[in-house]
Amino acid sequence: MVHGKAEHLKNVAERARAIMEKENVEALVASSCENFYYLSGHPSTFMYTLRMSEVALAVMFRDPTRRTVIIMNEFEAAGVPEDLPQCELRTYPTWVDVDDPLGLRGAKYEGRRPVNHQVQEMFGLLRQVLAENGISSGKAAVEMSSMRYPAVNALREAVPDLDLTEASAILTELRARKTHWEIEQLRKSCAYAEIGITESVKGIRTGSSASEIADHFRLALLTHADGSSSRFHMISVGAHFAPAHIFDTHSGQPGDLIKFDVGVDVAGYGSDIARTFVLGSPSDTVKRIYGALRAGHDRLLELIEPGLPMKRAFDEVMPLIRRSGLPNYNRGHLGHSAGLSLAAEEAPFLSPSENTVFLPDMVICLETPYYGHGIGSIMIEDMVLVTNNGCERLNKLSRDLISL
Repeated sequence: MVHGKAEHLKNVAERARAIMEKENVEALVASSCENFYYLSGHPSTFMYTLRMSEVALAVMFRDPTRRTVIIMNEFEAAGVPEDLPQCELRTYPTWVDVDDPLGLRGAKYEGRRPVNHQVQEMFGLLRQVLAENGISSGKAAVEMSSMRYPAVNALREAVPDLDLTEASAILTELRARKTHWEIEQLRKSCAYAEIGITESVKGIRTGSSASEIADHFRLALLTHADGSSSRFHMISVGAHFAPAHIFDTHSGQPGDLIKFDVGVDVAGYGSDIARTFVLGSPSDTVKRIYGALRAGHDRLLELIEPGLPMKRAFDEVMPLIRRSGLPNYNRGHLGHSAGLSLAAEEAPFLSPSENTVFLPDMVICLETPYYGHGIGSIMIEDMVLVTNNGCERLNKLSRDLISL
């Protein structure tokens, strides 16, 4: 276990228990891939790679003398490192046959196959773990919103005497402020995303397509960013601005916009940054749009400081963008937290309904995107670290509209 990560997990546990004390919650149960990793320190392959739901749980107790319990099927559990700090591993049987021909597991090896459905096995073990830790009643916070309906029913049947409450608000509050270890992963992720953009841009010319540029971006990460993988790369050329899984082969023409909206994965943490380029000279319309977006983006960088409500930033900057040349500009938010979410965006958001205030150690993505029929996509997106007296840009690339 990396020392920095061990300190990170200790910090997470201390802050989680403070919130649990405030909310009178006896146990916090994570079941989504990101929050399971966040509480336990172990990324589940079944959840991250195979996209399976309701296959593992991380159970943290309010009592600091109790270790966090990882509940996982015995097949995947064979890959959990033994040095996870303050964690105990408990397994349930799965359909995969796991043998112990040399007796290495000793009394820990059961060799049984599941009798019940997988979620029933898992939640039955959860009931047992809670009882062993003195929790047969009281309040438990569980990620029910991330579960399918049958799983929620199975959970309620397994622990009928528990007062189950939704855990998402607790986990959002926890994840909004980053530990030093998390900040370092996000710094590196941002730097690698900028390497990918910088290297890709070198090969762009008239005739380049989004498909070709995406290939260059992925290759740049493999060869110039320690082999890190792309978490997502939304790259568009010309008027084709819609997100795409299979990239467009349209050949870029003079005047076409080229937008990078990309993120790179580092230890499970993903950046989210964006830059826009133009083949040749931009039109007057593009200049006007970009100027308005840049004015709003620059103002966000000036505004952010601890104690400022996120909705205040939105309410000031949205009218500024409209006054600066985009009178009809209309977005639901102008930024979001960054971290573990596979969807890139995670709460809290810079929106008109967000009462959360900026706090030191938050990492926030500031974005002012534009999508226009016949124009394409224009984006400026930076990652910033909220500091004690303002914010620090993690990005180094220019925020200008650059002609290629």
